[in-house]
This record gives sequence, structure tokens and C-alpha cells, in this order.
Amino acid sequence: MLTLSIKPASLERRTRPLRGQSSRPALTHVVLLAAANPGIAERLMRGDPLDLAIDHPQYTVPLDARDRATLTDICARAHTINEFLINLAAVADGTA
Repeated sequence: MLTLSIKPASLERRTRPLRGQSSRPALTHVVLLAAANPGIAERLMRGDPLDLAIDHPQYTVPLDARDRATLTDICARAHTINEFLINLAAVADGTA
């Protein structure tokens, strides 16, 4: 007979609650789009401009100069889509 043992997570292991909106909402939007469609991340990592990488008229993301520089830096450092998404999400969340 199988038994299922479920233990409540300790306070240390629980995830922190969301603190509010990102201070970089455009990058958050790029993270969400790239996570939903890894092809966007691939095109960005190849060096395609953001508007060509997204290639959809409803998903325009206006990036300021700081966000563009951050995105370019992340694309240059990332070797995989997973690295790209992790680094971009960290910057968008303000944890990097």
C-alpha cells in the first residue's frame, strides 16, 4: 500500500511574496514574451533587434536606452536560452 507523506514547508523554504511591480516593466514584458516563445530569445541572442525578434504588431515593447543596453549585455553574456531568461528575469526583478 502506498502512503503519501506531505510536510508543510518550513518558513525558510517558502517563497517570498511579491513585493510589487518591477521598476523595469519593459524588460519584464520581454521576459514574459521570451519565456512564452523561446524563438524570441533565440533571435535576440543572434543579434536581431527586439522589434524583429518579436515580429508581432500587438507586442511592441518600447525600451529606453538603459533597457536596450541591458538587453544587449545579457545577449552577449548568455550562451543558452535558459541563461538568457534567468539573467533577464533577474534584472527585471531587480535582483541582479
